[in-house]
Amino acid sequence: MKNLRLAIASVVILTASVHAGKNVIEPLSDPIPVPVVNIPLGLYLGGGLTYTSSKCQCSTDVKFSDGSTSRVSSAKTYGYNLKAGYFINKFLAVEAKYIYTPWGDKNSKLKHYGAYLKPVFAVSENLDLYALLGYGITDCNRLNASQKGFAWGAGAEYTVNKKVDGQRDGVGLYVEYLRPLKKTGNKNITVDMVNAGVSYHF
Repeated sequence: MKNLRLAIASVVILTASVHAGKNVIEPLSDPIPVPVVNIPLGLYLGGGLTYTSSKCQCSTDVKFSDGSTSRVSSAKTYGYNLKAGYFINKFLAVEAKYIYTPWGDKNSKLKHYGAYLKPVFAVSENLDLYALLGYGITDCNRLNASQKGFAWGAGAEYTVNKKVDGQRDGVGLYVEYLRPLKKTGNKNITVDMVNAGVSYHF
């Protein structure tokens, strides 16, 4: 009889242990981290320094802002450039520029406003070559004139970060040549610019 009681007690204890074990909640393992991918928006801003060389060869005497008259004039000025753009895709962007050169020949200050299409060729994950094709307005202080017309250029940009899904991200360094104006007629005006600066891609 005593052995039977011990056997029954053992069965009860084992059964209770099994049921108790079913109510134990095992601790959850650490959640698997989900990587966050920062896709660039395609927007960018930039700015830097500008050097310009302007020449004017006219068929008749032109009176300049300093009171002198001549058929030929040339000047070199220095200043800054600002730009803002948006990449439509990884091969093409649109860009707006503002350039002002107040230093150097004080009588030959230049201002340029332009809108450009920017085809881009990727040399590597960091380096791009590009062309600039657009339309601009160039104010020439020496000629007391504002000229409009086709503008073009070419440049290169190196971005510090590698591209994300084919798009540029972070800080870039650029250098470019720009011809914002070549006007013919009674005023054969040629303006050449070299821009260099820093951009940031969002």
